[in-house]
Amino acid sequence: MDGRRPVGWWVRRLDELLEQGLDDVVAAEGLGRRHWQVLQSVAEGQADRAAVSASLASFAGAGELDGVLADLGGRGWLTAEGERLQLTADGRTAHARLAAAVGAFRRSVAAGMTEEEYAQTVAGLARMVANLERTRAGGG
Repeated sequence: MDGRRPVGWWVRRLDELLEQGLDDVVAAEGLGRRHWQVLQSVAEGQADRAAVSASLASFAGAGELDGVLADLGGRGWLTAEGERLQLTADGRTAHARLAAAVGAFRRSVAAGMTEEEYAQTVAGLARMVANLERTRAGGG
């Protein structure tokens, strides 16, 4: 491992590999990462379109979200009554199947790390994000 690279390089490379790896996991179902994110968001209780849209704002624009919602609806995995989104029985089954595969992928990402090391890594990244957001907001 090249420890001389700056954190930005590692974050970008990790993001690329996470995107590719998760896309590979969900591709077995003919899905993309956004499909998984929507299924997970709705399963976690974000039951309206605005909440799902807000949680995915950094990842997907409204047009992409509309396409994903239409695809999941077409598969019979998701229903929409107005702004309210709900997984169907088939959607809950698909979510459970995908959650198992995504969980295995996530465990492989952290292989060789203790729970403490993982928590420290996430906490350090969260602190860096907070620092940069504060700086961008003019808080120094």
